[in-house]
Amino acid sequence: MEEKIGVLLLNLGGPETLKDVQPFLYNLFADLDIIRLPGLFKLLQRPLAKLISVLRAPKSEEGYAAIGGGSPLRKITDEQANALRMALEANNVNVSVYVGMRYWYSFTEEVIEQIKLDRIKKLVVLPLYPQFSISTTGRD
Repeated sequence: MEEKIGVLLLNLGGPETLKDVQPFLYNLFADLDIIRLPGLFKLLQRPLAKLISVLRAPKSEEGYAAIGGGSPLRKITDEQANALRMALEANNVNVSVYVGMRYWYSFTEEVIEQIKLDRIKKLVVLPLYPQFSISTTGRD
């Protein structure tokens, strides 16, 4: 039996309900790759993320309410993952396709643990981030 290949689609994530908006924004702004505070100011990262997320949540909730009450990103990424899995399987590729989100569920770290449990030895990682970003490339 040929070894199973894993494909990991990476995306930003998004709040799935209006209740998720503030915690999603907190996760976003708590990321040291999004807001870079110098030196000892890094200790203020989480309190600053909390403040920004609380202040921005009402306006963001309005935007998400206008598009149905949450981000469609998870649904779209899951559809992409399913289409990719079906296309690969149609070409006789033994594959498992995973979706990992940076700022919402399923968090990439959790998905990596599942990949390990599934004993995937070969992994293809596809970032689906919509822009050049330090969180994508690890570089400025």
